[in-house]
Amino acid sequence: MNRLSTSAGCSKECWVLHRQNSENKPEEGTGLKLKHKVTLAFLVFIVLPFIVVGWISSYVAVNTIKEEVGSTTLQLVKQNHVTIDKTISAINDRTITLLDSQFFRNPAGYSFWTGIDTLNEIQQADNILESWSTGGTEYAIYMKNIERRDTPFDLSHKTKGFKYLDKDNSGLPDAMVRDMDLSGGGVLRITHSDSGEKTISFMRSILNPRNYDEAIGLLVVNKVEVLLTRDMVSVELPSTAGVFLFNDNEELLMSAGLGSPSLAELHQNIEPEASYGYTFAEEGGEEWLYAYSDSSKFHTRLLYKIPLASITGKQIWLQKMLVFISVVFLAFVLTFVLYLVRLVVKPVVKLVSVMKIYEPGKTLFLSEEPPRHDEFGILYGSFVKMTKRLDYSIEENYVMQLKQKEYELLMLQSQITPHYLYNTLDSIYWYALDSGNDEVGEMVRDLSSMLRIGLSRGRKMITIGEELEHAKAYTRLQEKRYPDTFEVWWQIDETLRDYETPKVIIQPLIENAIIHGVRGMDGEGEIRISAVQCEDTLRFIVEDNGHLPVDLEELSAIMQGEHSAKGYGIRNVHQRIQLHYGEAFGLTYERSGEGGTRAIITLPLRRPE
Repeated sequence: MNRLSTSAGCSKECWVLHRQNSENKPEEGTGLKLKHKVTLAFLVFIVLPFIVVGWISSYVAVNTIKEEVGSTTLQLVKQNHVTIDKTISAINDRTITLLDSQFFRNPAGYSFWTGIDTLNEIQQADNILESWSTGGTEYAIYMKNIERRDTPFDLSHKTKGFKYLDKDNSGLPDAMVRDMDLSGGGVLRITHSDSGEKTISFMRSILNPRNYDEAIGLLVVNKVEVLLTRDMVSVELPSTAGVFLFNDNEELLMSAGLGSPSLAELHQNIEPEASYGYTFAEEGGEEWLYAYSDSSKFHTRLLYKIPLASITGKQIWLQKMLVFISVVFLAFVLTFVLYLVRLVVKPVVKLVSVMKIYEPGKTLFLSEEPPRHDEFGILYGSFVKMTKRLDYSIEENYVMQLKQKEYELLMLQSQITPHYLYNTLDSIYWYALDSGNDEVGEMVRDLSSMLRIGLSRGRKMITIGEELEHAKAYTRLQEKRYPDTFEVWWQIDETLRDYETPKVIIQPLIENAIIHGVRGMDGEGEIRISAVQCEDTLRFIVEDNGHLPVDLEELSAIMQGEHSAKGYGIRNVHQRIQLHYGEAFGLTYERSGEGGTRAIITLPLRRPE
């Protein structure tokens, strides 16, 4: 205590001067102030996670809404396409019925349509086709002039009713000429009248009833759009959306709403091999939903193009409003946190200033201000008590350091003693060899090996090779002690020598086998020592052919510590193994096949760390 009292003997004036200097001197390595740290922590651990979670939630919500809107719109497209297919199917069925009644089931009808050449026959043909024209559609039959009939007037100007085609199919639109090669199937095409008016035509080839490989004419139903328009506008969509119907040639048959997608846009936003689906694409700074469905029956594609904002506008507005409210709330919370920080910073700064000038072992002169009764007052009082305890601990630590140095000196002396012992035994060994007493020299060498491995410089774990060397040294000494009494056989797996084992666990088993098994057998005793691998475990086996019966239950009780007065060696081995590796491993005994005893040590197979 004298040393501490002397070092702490500064006056009160010196302490005040030191405190003033420390307050006036700029601090080196000072970090952020407390309020800045709290603000930064608030931003990092509250605001930032809130923003990240909010952004992720918003992103997931928007994608979920988009997927739901896309799926719902796709179902709407499919239903609308089914309605359109029904309308086209009705036209297809009427054309089949017309051809069947006029050409295939009526030979006279076939002769009539292929032999028209008078005005009366032309009027009769026009009346028949007029009777089939319903709902605003117009039926027309274009026949090849196979028999080179002459009509009383030119029919090329007609857009409905009956007309002949010249040999070069003049007067027939290109789309119709291409469809003359079809084998009777109906298709939708865009055609134009002489006045340039665009119309949708459903057309099918008229096959020769006498030769189905020959097309003799073309049945055309014009103005199909008057029927399809009703189906196209039956679905209520946003005013900025568009509905488009394409044929198999990617011609835009008709549309409803705004806009008209180009072929490049169509190929970019629609999977060519998919028969239906939906995608989202950016166009003109706005995101659009493309939902489409294909019909394999008439090879048409129905496409909806809808601006996504027109569907999800309210949801997005609501999300933005929630984000704004959250930002306002976080700003309010941050203001309140800063107020609390300011409320507590002043007493904390006072405590920090005292902690800075405090040096362990020196007397601390504190002001006479009455302590506060809140948490900071308790903290300040606890700090004062801590300084007093710390001063006392320093004195105790000084004494403990002296004792530790003395202990280290004793440890050093204890390490030197075995070294001198090994040197002495080595000297005895060479002296015995020089004196011609080789047997005594070998015994001294084995004893030295046993002591060296047994001590192992304080190590608890050694290699199997070292453990076997220790056991062999012991058996050689016992063979000299009990000459011509027993033989020792070794069966060792050499690949196991580098694995680890607790030290000195085989020697106690060999000692028991000698004393309690083969010591009195007059040269007939045998001890077999094995080290083998069994899957992922290691086994040491010490087996003797002793003639004395062994009580296995008593051995088990000894290893469990029930008979503490005897069996210390095997109990120590068993408990040390379980201490290292657990209860699944240890020492067990059983009777051998020759009537003796077999001791088995089971260890996990591990290499030294």
